[in-house]
Amino acid sequence: MINIQKRSLLLGAGAAAAAFAGTKVMASAPAIREQDPREQLRQKRFPNVPLLTHTGKEVRFYDDLLKDKKVVINFMYTVCTDICTPVTQNILQAQRLLGDFAKDIHFYSISLTPLQDDPAALRTYMNAFQIGKGWTFLTGKPENIERVRQGLGFAQRDAKEDADITNHAGMLRIGNERMASWGHASAITTGKSVARMIRFELG
Repeated sequence: MINIQKRSLLLGAGAAAAAFAGTKVMASAPAIREQDPREQLRQKRFPNVPLLTHTGKEVRFYDDLLKDKKVVINFMYTVCTDICTPVTQNILQAQRLLGDFAKDIHFYSISLTPLQDDPAALRTYMNAFQIGKGWTFLTGKPENIERVRQGLGFAQRDAKEDADITNHAGMLRIGNERMASWGHASAITTGKSVARMIRFELG
């Protein structure tokens, strides 16, 4: 069974927007209500902070990585000995199974330990899995990574649980930024299931 939740954020006039779990845009605020759902999401959920790719290039999270794109995003770290390996393998298999459908999808993996995972460490990790085009690994300043993680809804409600890096979930954030349509799905399944989830969300 596919573990997936699809959320359309294309709203009618006067409707409240639920960007991700726990986020609401109040219709009683005229300035916000007049904005389209895409702009509401950009302001509330997508901090345009600088990050660093595995090639060492500085990019802006919204302007360079999200704007007008279809994306699949997860969090990981290179010395993870638990779920990171199967999650990475499943995403890689899904990318390959999707074939031409994946050509306009941008896959992003963001490090949870940016002080340890510099671009060289990310490249080593990618080489170990033979990851190629269409998939970018990202690091950066811890405070910027944390803003992105919080904005994308990867934080747990329990602060103690959230602070334990080994508790990070094997979740994917899947979205079409241009359409303001976002969902999430578990990657702790199989590559075939992950491919089906991505096609469901972005097809």
